[in-house]
Amino acid sequence: MKVNGLFSAFAVILLLSLVIGIASAADVLKIDGQRSYVTNLATGEERQTYAEFLHSDQFEGDELEFHIYIDKTGVPIPDNYVLEMRTNLEKPRDWKFGDDISHTASKIVWSGKDEHAYPFPSPIVLTGVVPEPIRQVKEPGFEKYNIDGIGKNEVYAELTVGTSRDGATLETIQQKLSPSMVFYSTDRGIQDAERAINDSLGAGRAKVGATTRMEEDITGLYEGGHPGWASKLAEDYKALTSTIEAPPVALYVIIAVIFGLILGSVFVYVYVSTSAGKGMDISLISSELDDTSERITEKSGSINALSTKFARSDDAEKRNMARELVRLRASLNEISNDIRTISDKIRGVVK
Repeated sequence: MKVNGLFSAFAVILLLSLVIGIASAADVLKIDGQRSYVTNLATGEERQTYAEFLHSDQFEGDELEFHIYIDKTGVPIPDNYVLEMRTNLEKPRDWKFGDDISHTASKIVWSGKDEHAYPFPSPIVLTGVVPEPIRQVKEPGFEKYNIDGIGKNEVYAELTVGTSRDGATLETIQQKLSPSMVFYSTDRGIQDAERAINDSLGAGRAKVGATTRMEEDITGLYEGGHPGWASKLAEDYKALTSTIEAPPVALYVIIAVIFGLILGSVFVYVYVSTSAGKGMDISLISSELDDTSERITEKSGSINALSTKFARSDDAEKRNMARELVRLRASLNEISNDIRTISDKIRGVVK
């Protein structure tokens, strides 16, 4: 009996511990995303909902005002729970919680059983200025140094439920209210640089015909906090690639036509050589193949004209291309002769 009593007491204590643990781990507050909104006091634009404002770009120096509506979830609230409000918005900065106004970056409120018992003083109002788009970056090869770079910087307004001993800092974190407000500071100069870089790199890519390592490095330079240098190098890259001439369109057309003629000739020979070609006018087909051979010879002459033009160029790459075109022309002459041979073989099929 004594053992059973001890076991029952232990079970009750264990059950109470589990219940308290579950209650402590449960969310006690929630943000009403439908009612919460943000207003840009600098531009006078219409208010945006929390969802619309999340992860948006905001200009340095603009003053923003957040109205954050919060509800209790109905879960029992431990007496030692508090709420921390924290932001990296710049001054002038105000946190308004009920009748309490604070100008600090972080503030602990909602402390004690009495405050927990009353309706939550919603909304929390935060006013502050978007900070400079300055952030810490890493320089390739010098990662051990912390340096500042120019680029989009993360700005936040966080609300966290936890416990505190000193009333100034959190000792434990029990719940981070979501969605956590995060957006990015920027300025028009950064946006203009991004557009200019994309335009210059796009023009260079069109000339080169592929994405180069240099293009990737310029993009990395911009993303690494150096938009000024990235923009300048992108312009230099565009100027450099503008001197590169892609192979003339006429050459592509000539080669495409020749391959079409060659494939057509092979297909005709295979078709006529089998029973599928029975009943066809072989003499007419043979004549058409002779014409095809002559057209290939004509196109070969066009390639010869291009190779002559490239051979006279001061550009070493064009002179190399001229040599390749001479070899191509020789191969085409051989193919032309082979097609004539096919024509002769087709005549032999008839005989």
